[in-house]
Amino acid sequence: MTDMDFSTVYGPQAYDSTHIPDQPPQVRRHTGALSQRLPWGYTQEILPIGFIGGFDPKSLREEDERERQEPGYRARLAETLNAVFDHQRYRYTPLQGWTQLFIYMHGLGKWSFIVILATFIIGFPVVAFALRDSSLYDVFITVLELGFWVLTPCLVSWLIGYLVLKYVPERYLLKPSRKGPVWEMNRQTGLVTIFARKPGQFRKLGIEGDFVAPFYEFDAAIHTIPDRQGFPLHMLNLVHRYQVAAIDFSVLMGKVGIQTHCMALWDFWQQYMDISKPLPEVPDLEPFRHLDPTTAEHDQRTGRPARYWRDMDEQTYKRRIQEISDISKVNMDRLNIMVRHVRYMH
Repeated sequence: MTDMDFSTVYGPQAYDSTHIPDQPPQVRRHTGALSQRLPWGYTQEILPIGFIGGFDPKSLREEDERERQEPGYRARLAETLNAVFDHQRYRYTPLQGWTQLFIYMHGLGKWSFIVILATFIIGFPVVAFALRDSSLYDVFITVLELGFWVLTPCLVSWLIGYLVLKYVPERYLLKPSRKGPVWEMNRQTGLVTIFARKPGQFRKLGIEGDFVAPFYEFDAAIHTIPDRQGFPLHMLNLVHRYQVAAIDFSVLMGKVGIQTHCMALWDFWQQYMDISKPLPEVPDLEPFRHLDPTTAEHDQRTGRPARYWRDMDEQTYKRRIQEISDISKVNMDRLNIMVRHVRYMH
């Protein structure tokens, strides 16, 4: 491995957990009354919920083959979508509204159909017992008719979404939102960007254009809201310590009922941004590991195979994903290394 293989040169503000600069004291809290600030440091190797079910070995090999046949395919796709997840940055840009609609139709239709069908099959004996005065034929016809009216919309939604996602050419389907990207986490520079998606979005902060600040000036917080039944739902936010600016990561993992999922995602972001540590061990990042200096040195020292995920069989892959996504090893009660460099308000 030589320096010529590296496409990354870390910037002066890149986050290094072993050399965090001292910062001004916090003078105002921006996390809100229903938020819990999370500690920095002592991270666990974990695959958070928003990154589970991404690229499996077969998909990785197919992407490799496409890159071989069409050199530069990954870069062109990232430019088309204005969205990136590699060794340098994670840029989130939502897809156009129509594409999101078909994705929801496919996913929601599929799982609604499966769950409702399973419910009908399991519940049939219960219905038959409840209507025991009727003939079994009449009960069957009643359940069949009800199932038809309930399952047909789910099946149609699933089918339309599948056909569109399967057969509509990428150039028509894969288009980013016209408003552009929402936020970016940049490992190379150490900067977090919240993009101004409308004119003057950050003017009240004295900023024309995008809000940009070093990663170590933000704090993670779990924000909790009740659902319709009053049960708590949690989401991870990244909140700037000194200005009213924040990122809502629920676009990646949704609103979750267990706080540990939020802590796992916070650990993931710290690992991703920390240039003193290798990139997180996730399948999506494997094609880029040799381009990051810290990661390349780590992999060479430990003897990690360059195609660890891509050459893995399906059973091993499922077992490894289950192991590295085990949130039971995430410790919510840990020291905060940032208190050595910042005086917080309590």
